Amino acid sequence: MNNNFGILLIDDSALFIHRIKQLLIERYDRISIAIAGCFEEGLTMFARKTPDLIFLDINLPDRSGIDLLVAIRKMNRHVKIVMLTNNDPGEYFETCKRLGADYYVDKSLGFDSITAIIDKALESLVKQK
Repeated sequence: MNNNFGILLIDDSALFIHRIKQLLIERYDRISIAIAGCFEEGLTMFARKTPDLIFLDINLPDRSGIDLLVAIRKMNRHVKIVMLTNNDPGEYFETCKRLGADYYVDKSLGFDSITAIIDKALESLVKQK
């Protein structure tokens, strides 16, 4: 993929951040990655970096990722947002979709499902540019 994309990872799991960052670096050559570990940091990084794609964990240490989804959508309707959870997907799926999430991933399903969503999200961004 030849386009430049900015990706923001908002998750407090250092292991997950490390693995997804490695996956992104291995698969895509022209991306920049910013990382945040909590709601406030995520909001600040979003405003500073204006990413094309956000991976947003629902369970952040200081506040719900769903609250951050709402805050980001008030500022930007076009950024692609992938919600992440280890919880029962049915519990949050409809709420996240209704509030503006583009994709929803159960982290416990492994990185194959995440890779497919990344490809889908980046393909849709290429079409927009």
